[in-house]
Amino acid sequence: MARGTRITVDLGSVQLLKAVKLAAVEQNKPIREIIIEALEQWLRGKRSSGEQDYLAMMKALDAYRNTAGKGT
Repeated sequence: MARGTRITVDLGSVQLLKAVKLAAVEQNKPIREIIIEALEQWLRGKRSSGEQDYLAMMKALDAYRNTAGKGT
């Protein structure tokens, strides 16, 4: 992973930010790692399913939350 590769994202939801922070605490991982894992899992699902919309991303995020980031 390249160091210094940064983005700024407005999550648009206080609840989503709280859920990400909670996942980080529960898994004893930095928020950065939680976000990277969620994005990687979503991209893998997008490639296999062909879904390209916001609802697909939200489903992937829900699946991530339900599996505590351990994959399906």
